[in-house]
Amino acid sequence: MSEQIFLQGTAGQIEVFVDYPQGEVKGFAVVTHPHPLQGGTPQHKVPVLLAQMFLERGCIVYRPSFRGSGQSAGIHDDGNGETQDTMDVIQYARSQHADLPFYAGGFSFGANVMTKCYALLPVDLQPVQTILCGLPTTTVAGVRHYVTPHIKGDILFIHGEADDVTLLSDLIQWAKPQRHLITVLPGANHFFTGYLKQLRIAISRFLIVS
Repeated sequence: MSEQIFLQGTAGQIEVFVDYPQGEVKGFAVVTHPHPLQGGTPQHKVPVLLAQMFLERGCIVYRPSFRGSGQSAGIHDDGNGETQDTMDVIQYARSQHADLPFYAGGFSFGANVMTKCYALLPVDLQPVQTILCGLPTTTVAGVRHYVTPHIKGDILFIHGEADDVTLLSDLIQWAKPQRHLITVLPGANHFFTGYLKQLRIAISRFLIVS
């Protein structure tokens, strides 16, 4: 059962769900959810899977609700205010676990927000490992335009080959100059429908918490 806490952000309160591992605590993780105007919440199956993977490896996991969703204050801010709020959550989590390694994960809109946070953090404060699923890097479905900063580090990019929301070809173009590895799930759509088992396998092969 998740603990619900409230932090103070620039737009008011930030609702955060906190999950605690059984046994020794080895790290902490912040996981961000898909677009709130499209029904995205911290309870979406992909951020929940990410949280489970971190929990199983001994991480305390923080899952914030973006502005205007759940019990978080403010209104949707196209990823700008959401980035600031997520930075506030990261700062709070770090203050609680100063001696533990930091991990990060995000899905779709939340992956874009986490990428922006990653770029803002000093190198020594960036996550030791990051998992980004369905990362949007340009115009999505002709509706929203994303500017995704270039980042480098120990990052797992997972994308559905049949993603018609944020195209694999767009991610490849973004990743090419940075020479990132991309894990592609053949046939998977943006929401990894029917592919959670494969998603878990891909994450298991990458994630190391020691």
